[in-house]
Amino acid sequence: MRPIIFITTLFTLNFLTVPVDLNGQIHSGTIDYLETRQFPMWEGASLEMKKRIEEARERGDFDRTGRLTFNQNAFAYSQMPREERDRGGRGGRGGGWASSQSESPEVFYTSFEDSLVTDLRQIMDRSFILEDKWVVPEWEIPTNQKANMAYTLPSEVAFAVSPEGDTLTAYFTRSIPLGIGPRGYGGLPGAIVYLKVEKDGRSTEYTMQTMQPNPADLQLTKPEDGEVIDREEFEKMSEKRREARERQRRGRQRSRG
Repeated sequence: MRPIIFITTLFTLNFLTVPVDLNGQIHSGTIDYLETRQFPMWEGASLEMKKRIEEARERGDFDRTGRLTFNQNAFAYSQMPREERDRGGRGGRGGGWASSQSESPEVFYTSFEDSLVTDLRQIMDRSFILEDKWVVPEWEIPTNQKANMAYTLPSEVAFAVSPEGDTLTAYFTRSIPLGIGPRGYGGLPGAIVYLKVEKDGRSTEYTMQTMQPNPADLQLTKPEDGEVIDREEFEKMSEKRREARERQRRGRQRSRG
């Protein structure tokens, strides 16, 4: 059995006039997550560059806020524009290392009704629509767990390997009895309140910051404004874009001597 990891975080739960059933379960709402990234330094990075990156990481310049909206039929996740985030402090700056990067209004939409994933993705100024069947990881949920209250809502841990080969560690709560989560991850017996995605020395953590129930008649719209493309072709285009950016970065480093 894998070791159970306990994580503590600051979490806010807001109750209004909301769709909560007699068992206290929530079926429609909005969850905000803090996205935190870790990655290895690239080969050839100077000491000055490494220092700048570490300082940016400490300031939270690589962090983002993502918003998940859900009802009993679907859930959709997207990153919030930086200017909407709180100013001053980790996870809420208006400038810094990543402020010059273009915003990415990508949307990850998943339908429970037809088990389809519809993603709105961006490369440069072009928008693409990717649609696939929703493939749920084979989650391993250890038995006889004690409730973890680090997220206010009682949660349990689960482990999996994604179809893409990422190692997943998640905490989920049965208080929201829908298999939802950030960036299209889900398939558990409840909403994901914490997720760590790891591969090749890189990781992204999604930590629930706030949860606000929404009216039961909340409507979610599947993204449609973009060029329809299959995922394999999109990944090829993304890789070419990453290679071009890497060549540009190396060229800037050489020009600095």
